[in-house]
Amino acid sequence: MTAVQAGAREKTRGLTDGAGEVSASTPTSGTGRANGQGRDMTQALTVIIVNWNTRDLLRRCLLSVRRTRATADAQVIVVDNASSDGSAQMVETEFPWVELIANDRNVGFGVANNLALRTARGRDVLLLNPDTELQNGAIEAVTRYLSEHPEAGVVGTTLLHADGSPPLYCNRYPSAWHSLRHNPYVVRLLNERAMTCTQKLRQVRQVDWMLGACLLIRRRILDQVGAFDPRFFVYGEEIDLQYRIRQAGWDVVYVPSPGVIHHSGQSTRQIGAAASLHEIRGRLLFAQKHYSRLTSDTHLAKALSGVLVGLTYWGALSLTPARARAARQLRAYRQLLAWYATGCPAPPAPSLATAVGVGG
Repeated sequence: MTAVQAGAREKTRGLTDGAGEVSASTPTSGTGRANGQGRDMTQALTVIIVNWNTRDLLRRCLLSVRRTRATADAQVIVVDNASSDGSAQMVETEFPWVELIANDRNVGFGVANNLALRTARGRDVLLLNPDTELQNGAIEAVTRYLSEHPEAGVVGTTLLHADGSPPLYCNRYPSAWHSLRHNPYVVRLLNERAMTCTQKLRQVRQVDWMLGACLLIRRRILDQVGAFDPRFFVYGEEIDLQYRIRQAGWDVVYVPSPGVIHHSGQSTRQIGAAASLHEIRGRLLFAQKHYSRLTSDTHLAKALSGVLVGLTYWGALSLTPARARAARQLRAYRQLLAWYATGCPAPPAPSLATAVGVGG
């Protein structure tokens, strides 16, 4: 690691959420200070990890980054969104070569990445979730593809559950037809699944978008199309960014590799129904931003129908021995219904103090 990396420590205070895209080279409004002004792009790669209360998984992620050849000499930036589990202190103590941005509140996934992009020195940027673990050869595969294919703007790779099975992670853009097809009952009827079957996972493929858990992006593209839209707090921001990159003429490509382990949902499962609010709102915001009124209304109708079905199902189970779990689920679905009734406002930033559990 370089001397600059070893000594870097930055604590950035609260950032004001705004509207519209944010240039990766332009500071986002707020009171934070950053050391990225006039940065020199001397390193090949910057790794950015946004964390919220996943300390132990973050430790495993950083250890995998350190032992991976493709990231061993990269600039590594961790943005901690006001975790209460000691994540920031762990990074400072155990990983002095990591550049830490410690926010005093949870500013969301996209805004946190934008903060890190202001200080990034790499020609390419690897966006990595804290609940991932790099396997040997995975990042080498995507960096090699990006360097050999100048038409590629975003490259993702194989994501695996801890048991080695592939999750659903490559998708089409949201649309009225896509919304209907991905109703679980329609999927079962058509016997179709998105890009998870073995033969597709073994092929290099152009896709619409991939999960943001592990994405390699050319830095100059972010300066061209803008970074994450801060209106997306969490969920939907990576769809929006990859859509804009494709609209600018760049390819979004899946490249097979030995894989990246993804312990998915470790942050969002802590906040229960609030996660559903942000996911639904993110998809609605994407549809309203890029598509017709029909598409956004279809998404809204589909989500609302799911809430009504959930209320009916868990209401019936409240009369059975599963009444305790049913009561928790009913509280969550009532919160979703109240959100619809009030016009789908921007949900509050997740906090453990206000979390509503939906798990059993």
